[in-house]
Amino acid sequence: MLQNTMKKIKIHHVYFAVVLWLGIMFMAVLPPLSAPDEVLHFVGSYELSNKIMMKTPRDEDGNIIIRKEDEYIVNWPGDNDLTRATVLGQVLSRPVYEDMYGHGLAPATQEGDSITLQQPVKTTPFAYLMPALGISIARLINLNYVGLLFLGRFMNLLLFAVMGALAVRRTPVGKKVFFAVSLFPMTLELAGSYSYDCFIMAMSFYLVAVILDHSVKPLREKISLRDMLEMAALAILLSPCKMIYSTLFLLCLMIPVSRWKKPSLLNWGLTVGVIGVLIVGSIAAVNLREMLRYVNASGVTQAPEFTSAGEVNTVKLHDLQELINDKTLIFRIIRNTFQILGGEYLGTTVGMWLGAFDRGLSLSSLQIGGFWGAAVVTALFGHKGEARLKVWNRLLMAGTAVLLTFILLTSMLLSFTPADTFYILGVQGRYFLPYLPVLLIALGSGRIDEIAGRYKAAEALAAAALLLEIMMNFSVLYSCFQTVMNRVG
Repeated sequence: MLQNTMKKIKIHHVYFAVVLWLGIMFMAVLPPLSAPDEVLHFVGSYELSNKIMMKTPRDEDGNIIIRKEDEYIVNWPGDNDLTRATVLGQVLSRPVYEDMYGHGLAPATQEGDSITLQQPVKTTPFAYLMPALGISIARLINLNYVGLLFLGRFMNLLLFAVMGALAVRRTPVGKKVFFAVSLFPMTLELAGSYSYDCFIMAMSFYLVAVILDHSVKPLREKISLRDMLEMAALAILLSPCKMIYSTLFLLCLMIPVSRWKKPSLLNWGLTVGVIGVLIVGSIAAVNLREMLRYVNASGVTQAPEFTSAGEVNTVKLHDLQELINDKTLIFRIIRNTFQILGGEYLGTTVGMWLGAFDRGLSLSSLQIGGFWGAAVVTALFGHKGEARLKVWNRLLMAGTAVLLTFILLTSMLLSFTPADTFYILGVQGRYFLPYLPVLLIALGSGRIDEIAGRYKAAEALAAAALLLEIMMNFSVLYSCFQTVMNRVG
């Protein structure tokens, strides 16, 4: 009986259980609003919750309306500074734990409404739908601010665990690669936060899995209307959230033209054209102003900081005309960027600094190497029973990852980097996570799969790599917990 039950357990079942439980543990150790920019995503989710509950989302001054109970979140009294509006979790210390876990999941005690001066990120409402539902449920059952914060976070984590499990189930190659990247501490922290990076990773993983599935299916299995609608839905959901990740749709070139019911370049072109229109249209509908920033002709922008005289600080940025005039400038700047920040990118992709880049919540070099090593092992070995990609498929995947990195760096150069700075600012390792599985899967080869398939040790090695990641996550969590507990305020 036990043996039969074990045979029925698939890797996507294990993925869901492991990611969900580890995500919950990260939620408990790294309190709400401690992740990068999490408070901005929280207020965005709260605003959507107001709309879902058919309440007035903002006051006449444009401030988001929140419960009086939840004012504790954006004006935490635990800092003992009445003149400063401190966001809960902005600085992780023992008093944060004591306040949150002291209040517990009790009913709300305050009535009435208040406001927050925090303003959300401009993005598609789909990115905040799950946490907004969690916030709405908490408000309906009158949970206090702690319950509201954790329920919204949990709904985001649930979305990631479900979509990640579906991606692992759907993909014909690289199941353990998706698993390995999902076990990075940075991935788990973002998945269990309000950040829209959770939504982006979930949609990106599933999109890549869908494309890989269509790429290796037998030619007799034709692309159906349902398949095209699925791709169209992913285009609408993913593209406007962060525009650069729509580059992943280039992977559709891996799908053979002969898989269409009436194989022809016309039918294939029409499908690609419709998806392209949906991508561009959804981006323009949500992020037109953001799009214009990247084609900024003058390179002049107003930074949010003020000078000591109270004047707005105007900063000259790199601009598109500059890159057109000097064709090699972007490549020189990218080279400088990797020379200066390459090691930081490798570390922060895994989670070298957790929280809002809290240097105290750090991973050792050995741990960072362990997570990267495990991911590479799963990319090279443990593919028994999986499909084998053609060489040109892997080259296209690698090329798409390189192109996406180029677009990411160029966009941050044009929208974030001062003209007197010759390396790119504003890029964090977490930005690479949505397409990291694409690059890792491209590392493999049919020859390695053929050799590894002869040995059971290859499967065991890949499984051991995932187990190592799980164990290292426990070590990371324990270290973070001890660090926060030792901070008195």
